Amino acid sequence: MTLEEKLAKSEIRNILVVDDTQANLDAAKQYFARLEPLGIKAEYAASAQEAQQKIQESFESKDKYGLVITDLCMESPKAGLEVVREGFEHLIYTVIATGMNYDAPGVEPDHHGPFTRIMPLNETLRGRKDDPEIWRQVLEKTMDYIAGGSHTAIYRSIQKVGTLGVRIKGVADSMMPMFRG
Repeated sequence: MTLEEKLAKSEIRNILVVDDTQANLDAAKQYFARLEPLGIKAEYAASAQEAQQKIQESFESKDKYGLVITDLCMESPKAGLEVVREGFEHLIYTVIATGMNYDAPGVEPDHHGPFTRIMPLNETLRGRKDDPEIWRQVLEKTMDYIAGGSHTAIYRSIQKVGTLGVRIKGVADSMMPMFRG
């Protein structure tokens, strides 16, 4: 199944990309602009706080986000987890795409390293988020994740209730353990 078919099947039309590094946002904008002819609309936030506000506003509108892709380290080392929690509270598929420097000899650990880790997928891509190709890979791996797995059926049933405009308390608490470790 192509990426386009996966997006159509998942009914994801609106995506929020969150990253505090301008070069990463520029690369994301370059990649996601290619998806506009498919009816995919991407919006961007440069902080966890801005993302949380956009998620809340999206939930109250007819153009709800179907997917949030967030960085982990922004205002604080784990700010992305607050974005994840907000996404889950508003019944949105949410993943973290964070730069990693996996113990390269003689190099201090860096969240802008030469690898991009996707959580909770436990996928690691070779490349940085300042490359539009990495954003394509992040989206493709994320769509593979959404399309499969036992969590998907449970999450989709919860989302159906969300279409009524009702937030379900406890969804975030039950989903957050996927991001630990």
